[in-house]
Amino acid sequence: MSAMNQQPDLTLHECPQPLPYIWARDEIVPQMKRIISKLQTVKENVVQNVSIEAATFDTVMRPILEVEDATINEDGGTIWMQQYGSSDLATQDAVAEARRLIIEHESSWEASEELFKLMMAARKRGDDLDSESKLLLDKALLQSRIAGCGSLDQNAKNELIKETLELEKLCMEMQGNLAHESSGAWFTEEELAGVPAADLERFKNHNKNKSDESKRGDKIFVAFANGGHRSVITHATNPETRRRMYLENEKAFAPNIPLMQEIVEKRQRRAQILGFKNHAHLKMESRLLDSPEQVQELINTLKTGLKDRVTQELGVLQERRHRDLFSSHGSLDEKFPPWDRLYYQRLVQGEHNYDAEAFSEYFPVETVPAAMLSVFESYLGLKFVEIPKDTIEKNKIWDETVTVFAVWDVRRPQEREFVGYLYFDLLWRENKFRGAHNVTLEFGYEKADGSRKYPSTILMSAFPTADDTGCALLKHSDVVVVFHELGHAIHNLVSKTKYCRFHGTNLPPDLVEMPSLMLENWCWMPEVLTSLSTHYALVRPEYCAKWRAKNPDAASLPPRQIPSEMVEARVKSRFANESTWLLGQLAISQYDLAIHSAATAEAAKALDFQQLWYDIHSKMLGFDYSECRVEGADMVSFHHLVRGYDVAYYSYPCCLTFATEMFENIFSQDPSSKEAWERYRTGVLEYGGGHPDLLELLRDLLGHEPTAHPLVQMLSSAEL
Repeated sequence: MSAMNQQPDLTLHECPQPLPYIWARDEIVPQMKRIISKLQTVKENVVQNVSIEAATFDTVMRPILEVEDATINEDGGTIWMQQYGSSDLATQDAVAEARRLIIEHESSWEASEELFKLMMAARKRGDDLDSESKLLLDKALLQSRIAGCGSLDQNAKNELIKETLELEKLCMEMQGNLAHESSGAWFTEEELAGVPAADLERFKNHNKNKSDESKRGDKIFVAFANGGHRSVITHATNPETRRRMYLENEKAFAPNIPLMQEIVEKRQRRAQILGFKNHAHLKMESRLLDSPEQVQELINTLKTGLKDRVTQELGVLQERRHRDLFSSHGSLDEKFPPWDRLYYQRLVQGEHNYDAEAFSEYFPVETVPAAMLSVFESYLGLKFVEIPKDTIEKNKIWDETVTVFAVWDVRRPQEREFVGYLYFDLLWRENKFRGAHNVTLEFGYEKADGSRKYPSTILMSAFPTADDTGCALLKHSDVVVVFHELGHAIHNLVSKTKYCRFHGTNLPPDLVEMPSLMLENWCWMPEVLTSLSTHYALVRPEYCAKWRAKNPDAASLPPRQIPSEMVEARVKSRFANESTWLLGQLAISQYDLAIHSAATAEAAKALDFQQLWYDIHSKMLGFDYSECRVEGADMVSFHHLVRGYDVAYYSYPCCLTFATEMFENIFSQDPSSKEAWERYRTGVLEYGGGHPDLLELLRDLLGHEPTAHPLVQMLSSAEL
């Protein structure tokens, strides 16, 4: 990372809180057992020593919360993080065992009738409680009801606990499969024609590390992870290469199909035991929207509003594809296979003077995240101070590529205030979790003495490692992803809640994405893109030497910042295929809702996931998935439905509708307004999930009931 944020007057020694300890593989399970022992002791003390007559928030909840804060919040996050960040499989196995132990403990106590009755009594006496304490009690009571308290006998609750633990085991197994998937496809160099030279060089370097037994002559192995799949289907000029890469990638996830089938069946069985119509109705108890019917209404509204636009977008791609088919075969094919989508999107963008590869040269991983921090420094009055790696103890970091920042609030320069720690862990490595996300090590909260526990949070991704430039580069879509996930991290940093259970992104899923989706708007502002850019050749002397070797006839180095015409071409194409992308999100949302709305566990078991997935996608998007229906397993290629987003995938389109209105209402007049950012910070981010009525909070900020109309209008009226 750039040293731009290092300031000698703000040192690690001045931080009022040390960096969290990262538990080693052999420490993880013993530490979790110690945590559970402390939690068990305090809960047993409460149920044994507090009578119904003496039950209050202070006698029932506060002792438990204080132990939670000092144990599972402070140490749990540094354990859970290693499921995503550790490249050691044995460490990931230890995390899975620790997770099993804590879920077993929590499931047992959530089903405790004694604790439930004490919480009920405390809530009845809680009229004078502050709103966040009331909300915490209400949420705890809801969890106990969902565990069967007040409705089921002990035998039924035991059956429920058994189902919960078996479900967690299945979900962890599927997450492990997704994280450790390392297969790929073999191609000749000729078959990879069109793939950027930088990517090709990366594939070849990866091949050098493969054992002699696994090599296949002069063929090149292209892993699906580390950017291989996307590179081939976006750039390979041979349609058969794109086809094979797409289909082989989908097949790789087939082992997850029986796992997902069993997961959905068990979820439905749990819902039936609890008296819910189905799993979808059960999960809506903890969502912002009221019911599955309201989710379906949102899907239908967006689908109907964007249908014509999606037809137009596909028509543009098909017209360009027909030109290729006619010139090479003299015939046309009216069907449009999904493996041609990204390839022709790129060609159409090129016709609008947008070159994604040339664009990416101005966005090195080494400089972009730090430049993004400067944006947030300007808008939110924060200061990010990079902590020198040689000052960080080995047990405070999990990989040498990780960068750590101390974060300070400097809105009042003479009264700077510590905010927390931010980590960057951005590059792919073996066995690291695919994709980009925000992972929090420690949530913030108010301590008993009135002081604060400060949060520590990670921006984690698995972007492809360095190419033949020697420098890892970000596509514009990657820049948007980093800004999005950094938005979650900022939310976790500036939030100020009484309890860690509500801190930062501890929100219902159908609201949590709203702040980050709104922030994506800044990645399309010319002045922001320019400020984030630095040509890789100007970052380090060795990169400059490699650039000169690739461009021997160049009279001079490229400009430091990206030329305005390149930015204008990209911004102009912003909405070119956005409606198709959004309808893809709606298709997944529809699938998620469908598989979790079966009438019985038997009906859930009988579902044909593959047929349902491709039927929905074909109908909504118009692509021809006929070949995918043979061995395709795209429906189990992503982690959301086994990581808390079951009956919540609709959250992305839902939050996008909120985000569109939020940006229009607060920032459209002046995106850099300090007053607007302060209003957003105090009116949205600081609350975390601690506001008693989050939908009312939205209404107050917008001045009306949220609606999907502005989003539909923006997309349907944009230039193709």
